[in-house]
Amino acid sequence: MAAASAPTEVKRHLPKRNSIHRPSSDASRFHMSKAAVDRSVEDVAKWTDLQCVKHLANVRWGSFKVIGCPHCNAHDEHYWSSKELRWKCRGCGKRFSVTSNTVFAYRKLPLQKLLAALHLWASGAAGQPALELRRMLNLGGYNTAFTLVSKLREGLLRGFHTGLVSGVVEMDGAHASGRRASEKRGRPLTFKVNDPEEAQKDALLTSSARSKKRREEKVAALAAGGNVHPEHGTVFPASRRIAFTLRRRSGAKGKGAVVTRVGIGLAETPDVAQALVDAYVAKPESILATDTGTAFKAVGKEFQLHLAVNHSDTLVGPNGEHVNNSEGFTARQDRSEKGVYLNIEPKYLMDYVVETAFREDHRRVAPGRQADRALHFALNIGRSQYWTNFTHGRHRDFEILRPENRPAKASGPAKGRSPVAAQNGRAPR
Repeated sequence: MAAASAPTEVKRHLPKRNSIHRPSSDASRFHMSKAAVDRSVEDVAKWTDLQCVKHLANVRWGSFKVIGCPHCNAHDEHYWSSKELRWKCRGCGKRFSVTSNTVFAYRKLPLQKLLAALHLWASGAAGQPALELRRMLNLGGYNTAFTLVSKLREGLLRGFHTGLVSGVVEMDGAHASGRRASEKRGRPLTFKVNDPEEAQKDALLTSSARSKKRREEKVAALAAGGNVHPEHGTVFPASRRIAFTLRRRSGAKGKGAVVTRVGIGLAETPDVAQALVDAYVAKPESILATDTGTAFKAVGKEFQLHLAVNHSDTLVGPNGEHVNNSEGFTARQDRSEKGVYLNIEPKYLMDYVVETAFREDHRRVAPGRQADRALHFALNIGRSQYWTNFTHGRHRDFEILRPENRPAKASGPAKGRSPVAAQNGRAPR
């Protein structure tokens, strides 16, 4: 009997897949390159105390030999004590360390942990929560990590966020929810939260009764501290802020913006826009690019040219008008607020927005260099004005706003209370 033949294999001809490949952007190519990594946290942790001091001295003064005395500002080769890791000034005779008269004065953290925390902070694209830093580096209390990164933001606020910009400058404003932003997801932007039963009752009212009710609600919202939108009269909650962005275009294709200035206002109004432009833009030699909001019409007349795009119709106008770089900043700030920090108080919103501006301007810089750049500002602005003795009741009593600051109540633990968050019932923000 003949052996049964093996079944023939049937080849299936599957249809060819049309894969969609999105070309890599200039930013993604940088982050995948070797230039995006310069050192690691492990490298910093292995440094000796002397190596840490030398690194901080080079970041602060540009040298370990010829340095400036924090007390009398005398630049010289001061007397060095290898035992104390400090100098003695040749002029005034006072002793000082590498962190004397800086935001990190009277620190208790070892320098290795301080530098490791700054490196981890710089490695985050949208931010680095203090709670994560505490867990990763075993910093002890939450307040230690929180005040550390807050002092770093103060360095950026007082040192980095200065100077005029010129060229083609984009300007835009975006809603920032302020305190407990994560709890507002999915809710309307207005002060009033819609309720089905209230909407049914409202439908039965006469037009005059409905108008009267709206006026009463608006008066009550304003009495509670709400802010009125200048265009359509909507009342926003007291914690709502508008984050304004001023970004100078690089002029090179694919490079985006190169310099960022920011500000916080209660609403998108002409006085806020005017105050920001006066503070940060060299108007005679610049071009302003905005949307068609009423806040930018008057100030746009002070520039060589005012390019406006109507976002109701398109994202890019027929002649290339756009504010895409400012929109990109808003997207990063939104990720920072709703995905990283979650709990920003309006009083400190400017600090966080400046941090986002720093990250945007250094988005193609390796984390080691980025940390050193932020550290340079923190080491050269003098002592902290906002965070010294924060957990002992010394709090900033004003909110940084445009066109002018306004008083703000203290936040965090009250004087005389334990700084431990578990005993206070909440952590400082």
